[in-house]
Amino acid sequence: MRRLFALLILPLLALPLRAAELPADLAAVPGNALGFVHVRVADLWKGDAMKEIRALVKKAGPDALKAFDQRFLPTPSTIDRVTGIILMPQGGGPPGLVVVIATSKPFERDKMLKAAFANPVQKTEGNHVYTTDPKSGLAIHVIDDKTFVAGPVDEIRNYLPLIGKGPGAFETALKDAGKHQVLAAVNSGLLPGEAIGELPPPIQPLARAKMVQLGIDWKEDIRLNLQLTYADESSAKAGEDAAHGGITMARQALEGLRKEMEKKLIAPKDKGISPLEELPETALALIALGSLKHADEILAGLPVKRSGAYLATNATIPAGPFTSSLTMWGYSAALLLPAVQKVRLAAGRAQSQNNLKQMALAMHNYHDVYGAFPAAAICDKNGKPLLSWRVAILPFIEQDNLYRQFKLDEPWDSEHNKKLASVVVKVYQIPGVSNPADTKTHYRVFQGKGALFDLKKGPRIADITDGTSNTIMIVEANEAVEWTKPEELEFDPDKPLPKLGKQSPDGFQAAFADGSVRFIQMKIKEKTLKALITRSGGEIIGEDF
Repeated sequence: MRRLFALLILPLLALPLRAAELPADLAAVPGNALGFVHVRVADLWKGDAMKEIRALVKKAGPDALKAFDQRFLPTPSTIDRVTGIILMPQGGGPPGLVVVIATSKPFERDKMLKAAFANPVQKTEGNHVYTTDPKSGLAIHVIDDKTFVAGPVDEIRNYLPLIGKGPGAFETALKDAGKHQVLAAVNSGLLPGEAIGELPPPIQPLARAKMVQLGIDWKEDIRLNLQLTYADESSAKAGEDAAHGGITMARQALEGLRKEMEKKLIAPKDKGISPLEELPETALALIALGSLKHADEILAGLPVKRSGAYLATNATIPAGPFTSSLTMWGYSAALLLPAVQKVRLAAGRAQSQNNLKQMALAMHNYHDVYGAFPAAAICDKNGKPLLSWRVAILPFIEQDNLYRQFKLDEPWDSEHNKKLASVVVKVYQIPGVSNPADTKTHYRVFQGKGALFDLKKGPRIADITDGTSNTIMIVEANEAVEWTKPEELEFDPDKPLPKLGKQSPDGFQAAFADGSVRFIQMKIKEKTLKALITRSGGEIIGEDF
């Protein structure tokens, strides 16, 4: 009988994890997402690590705690788990994010939605119902009476069709989510190659893992468990070598920071007693120096173990001043945000590049129809600028219906045209910089004194004697303007250039007159940049471009 039972039960144990075997919040993680972060909020709050904070909050008094709880639905004290799901980018945009919230007690769906949104509107996406608020641009999908998903309406719409597809690559991570207070998993096999390519070459093999899983537990001490899954054993071996190289690089970086802190801490022999105003910075340097040495000790003893296609390491930060000065949120952010930000930046840059390509193509299509590019502005008979070139190219970016509504003989802020200025044109938004409802744009052109564009008359390709591949057409400007407003970047070769770039601290993207889009480093010389702005100046382009 026992043998028969074993024969029946063993095949069942070998079956893949099914969504029905997971709690609703984890079952809501689609297997083709980019990643997720699962936080057991209630477990963290009740643990020893939060004891001092709980005691501090308790001193507010029972009436204050009750008032706080009654202000929101679901009540904050019933929030049990929170899961952030990072979605794959859509159409070259940045990764999306939706948040799943699981409560310990049931909530009333209608009351919760009414409390969340002033004017809730119910909509459907496939077989799924969601509620949105047109004013905020947010949406909520209720899974059951203890679980709901919230996020920007576009992300919710992208997410809903993924529900019920199974855990996919996250099967092991979702099983382990109940074992850690915080678990983060990244389907790193889906990361853009550009994001990995920007890492130092010695550690790139480390980033080529198919799956990265990090478990964090904070009791009296903090325990970190990192596991990387590779395509095969040889890739794991390359990752292991890169891990050791990465640890060496990290320790070298810490050594550089340590020397900087020592310079701030140790005064020159001839300086004598320092003024009191230097005390705060010096005290921080002392704390930082101790923290850096502590971090170096952890890295020095960090074990890296390889088993087949798997690579694992773990670290323990002992209880004490170092752990008590940090919260679990700080650790999660410190470990995850750099990677997420790098992915967002790469995806956002790709989308901005696509936007610029669309605008450059629209410019050329305009040239094909009218024999010249548009002028920097649509002007009246007296030469007064009324509307931006961005209005002129609307028919060539699939916005002909919007274009036809403008009164081209009225200024951008007339009673009629100002209503149209509130329409959001996504091509004119920079991902990661513009808000979804933002009507301002950073995409602008240079005009006047030798630049490609003039205010009243559009240039022809034949006018660009410097070469279309050497002449800037559209740039990412630092300062935004309303997209319909005829306000561009005035160019004067004898004056300093305006500040450019908004999305990246390293530089800005520009569309050139040949339709290409290139990233221009901030370190470019102003002389070279001015040569790229002129259309027929005859300058020699510097080697820094």
